[in-house]
Amino acid sequence: MVAKTPEGISLENLSKRASVYIDPECDLYLELQYLQSTKLTKCTCFDIHLLTSKGKKPNLKSFQDVQSLIQQGKKREAKIVLRENSWPTNSPIRSQLWPALCAQHHVGKTMLDGFYWDMVNQVFGTTELPEKPIMLPPFVDSTHCLPYHLTRKGRAVADRVVSVLGYACPDITYSPTLYPITSILLHFMSEEECYHCMASLVAPKEKVFITQTKLLYEVTWKTVMQIAKKHAKSAVNYLSTMCNGQKPESIFMDWCWWILGGLPFPHLVRVMDCFFHEGIKVFYRISLAILILFHKHVTSSNSDWDTDAIKNDIDNALPKFCKNIPVSPAKLLRTAFSIRALSSTYISRVFLKTEMLLKSKSVLSGPKQMVRSRSSDNLPTSQSQINVQMMSHTLTIRE
Repeated sequence: MVAKTPEGISLENLSKRASVYIDPECDLYLELQYLQSTKLTKCTCFDIHLLTSKGKKPNLKSFQDVQSLIQQGKKREAKIVLRENSWPTNSPIRSQLWPALCAQHHVGKTMLDGFYWDMVNQVFGTTELPEKPIMLPPFVDSTHCLPYHLTRKGRAVADRVVSVLGYACPDITYSPTLYPITSILLHFMSEEECYHCMASLVAPKEKVFITQTKLLYEVTWKTVMQIAKKHAKSAVNYLSTMCNGQKPESIFMDWCWWILGGLPFPHLVRVMDCFFHEGIKVFYRISLAILILFHKHVTSSNSDWDTDAIKNDIDNALPKFCKNIPVSPAKLLRTAFSIRALSSTYISRVFLKTEMLLKSKSVLSGPKQMVRSRSSDNLPTSQSQINVQMMSHTLTIRE
């Protein structure tokens, strides 16, 4: 029996995305998730209007439209297109779009054809996938190796891509988000293309995509907390009251997992459309949007959230909300990108101030910690240098 939407539209042809790394029924599962909701007006993962043949269909841009903007250097116009075009989760556009978006951030010489497989041979001695599990690099957080419906082969491929990247980039010492992003990419491209994309995302010095040290990972969650106090003030105040007198730092420490580990896959894919072009600031905005929507939902008069339940499990409140987020992917993005006065310059200022504070604490924490000064953790990062450059023109010199 062929599954249908409540409007009688067949879902048989909704899953056209070809990938040897994902469960064959993955797409159908993702598009049908919303049927599990008893209230179809609160679609948790898919805009129901996109499934209907009635009314005006959205006029979505093609890959050629976006590619033309990128080639002309029209980054702002490309940014708007990526934010506003709600391509379906299984749209084949991403097999071209995502590699093109990542490639524009590549630093250095272009990789020659076959470079990745030469690296695989060098690391593993063969290009055949090993039967035994691959030992992952130490910068991977094993608790967050999110597979996103990848098959056993797909997970083995993700392991191999991450391992080769770790071999090629020994400066990466702590990067828990690297593995999940690799898994997401494999939904839409080959193993070799995935490696090239990840290599492009860890290379840029002028724009952060993936944090690569424990210091910068801590800087990011503290940056989110600081900007949330200004741009999602009501939500932060509400969370503070729910923490039983304790500070809400522990909640923000998991901020990136609200997105990568909490959001339904269709929401996450739309977030990544923008992330691969704009960088980590997209995650910052999405995290603020989650806070704003969470506060609005749990404090509404018809909310099914219990205050005592939130207090008793405050650390899991936001992840739980994200898994059943009551808005469409388009609404989530609109909320994120409609936050006013959240400029890149302001974010960079908070980021730099936080980074300098953490480094000063590391230096002043005592003789035992001074050993760390031999590593790169206490040296100015490339990102902090860029942040200084971005802010320098805004500083006022007193006569």
